[in-house]
Amino acid sequence: MNFKARSGNITKVLYIVLVLCITSIMFLSIYSMFNQKENPENQNDKENNLNNFNINSDSALQNDAAYDDSEDAILDLFRKKEAETTKATEAPTQKPTQPPAVTESLTTPVLPTENTIISPDSEQGDQTATTDKTADIIIDPEEDAIEVLSVPVIYIKPVAGYVSKSHNPDTPEYSIAMNDYRTHMGVDIDSDVGVKVKAVADGVISDIYDDPLMGKTVVIDHAENIQSIYMNLQDALPKNITVGTTVKAGDVIGGVGETALIEIYDVPHLHFEMKKDGSYTDPLEYIK
Repeated sequence: MNFKARSGNITKVLYIVLVLCITSIMFLSIYSMFNQKENPENQNDKENNLNNFNINSDSALQNDAAYDDSEDAILDLFRKKEAETTKATEAPTQKPTQPPAVTESLTTPVLPTENTIISPDSEQGDQTATTDKTADIIIDPEEDAIEVLSVPVIYIKPVAGYVSKSHNPDTPEYSIAMNDYRTHMGVDIDSDVGVKVKAVADGVISDIYDDPLMGKTVVIDHAENIQSIYMNLQDALPKNITVGTTVKAGDVIGGVGETALIEIYDVPHLHFEMKKDGSYTDPLEYIK
């Protein structure tokens, strides 16, 4: 039974292979027929190309012949030109006609006078001058402008000594005399009683008064809206120190005293303050 089944399967496979071969042969024959139809057109194209090539070759030969003819024509033209030029040179030369008279305009240079301004852009020999009766000064445009430099003000130390208290407007400090805490708006410079106190910079004395807590006070106005304030001075001031007096840096305006009741328990010192635009500032940022 198994042998018959296997033989039957083999026969089926053979039939299938046979069918495939037949179909492939049919496809090949159809394809060859289409190629035969297309080949005549290709052959016609080839023939047309050959005919075109022959025509082009003939036209090229004709062009070569025409080129030879044109070259001969050009040579003839050159020969005619040479003949004409030789005739022209052999002909007698005619007298040239006189050119028309040219009127030359003479320009007289304008000499600069006291009231004459010469334009710097005009060239030498062609200068244009304009007269201005109101112009008495000739300004050189290449002259550099004078630059005015502002010299910074130098502030000196008002009195020699050690700075025992600094500018501290934010943290209150304990005052023994007042038994409370107060901010310190200036600096204290320790010194001896009677030591000369000097103006820190040039200025004008704007006020002199007796402060109930800080004692004898002198205020000086300086440049750039800056004020220097000297406190705890001696009661007796120099005779020339009055309101409205102009002072120079280093001029003596008083002496170190003990008139500040709020700092009476401290060692003798000068209480020194500074203001910028009406607001307190640290004097140590200015004095050197």
